[in-house]
Amino acid sequence: MREIQELAEELGITVNEVPGSKLTEMCPDAVHQGVVLRCGILPFFPISELPLPVEGKLPLIVVLDQIKDPHNLGAVLRTCGFFDVSAVVVSKDHSCGLTPVVSKTSSGVAEWLPVISATNLTRFLQKQKSEGYWIVGLAEESNQSVSQLVRDKPLVLVLGNEGRGIRPLIRKQCDWLVSIAGNPKVSSLNVSNAAAIALNHFYVLPEST
Repeated sequence: MREIQELAEELGITVNEVPGSKLTEMCPDAVHQGVVLRCGILPFFPISELPLPVEGKLPLIVVLDQIKDPHNLGAVLRTCGFFDVSAVVVSKDHSCGLTPVVSKTSSGVAEWLPVISATNLTRFLQKQKSEGYWIVGLAEESNQSVSQLVRDKPLVLVLGNEGRGIRPLIRKQCDWLVSIAGNPKVSSLNVSNAAAIALNHFYVLPEST
């Protein structure tokens, strides 16, 4: 608590001490752990702020095609932060916003990882292809395993909606459609689990200096 108070004072944030019942009243559906921060809505990054490639590092972008569940989005963002993804791009329509649930589920990654909202994902993917990216889509019916791919070029990994997967127009932009090998008795993985497995495969350990 002392560290939080000191940090707040450094940043010029007013601190008010109130009874625990007041915090519960302010956050009836959350575990506040004794601290509540009143803040604004977390905005999406504009497409113009897509990070530029870093010299000596192959960029990896994750595209989410109409992910609607905030817990799924938050979990995917946490995974993307862990595996050092350059940015996450979501479809503007029929997608979850950067809600408090997303931020909490992401363990704070949503606060610093570039999350971009794109009006037209098809156009976005076409532009990335013209700039040298290769597009990989996860599709459970594919006979090609993600483990067969090697990250030796700039990649965009596309993950689809929780129910119907990647939309047909987005599929057409994919250079590869790949799946994750597993027990055929289980139809598919949750999108956040699938993201974790695929990103672990594509993760490249930073070179030691």
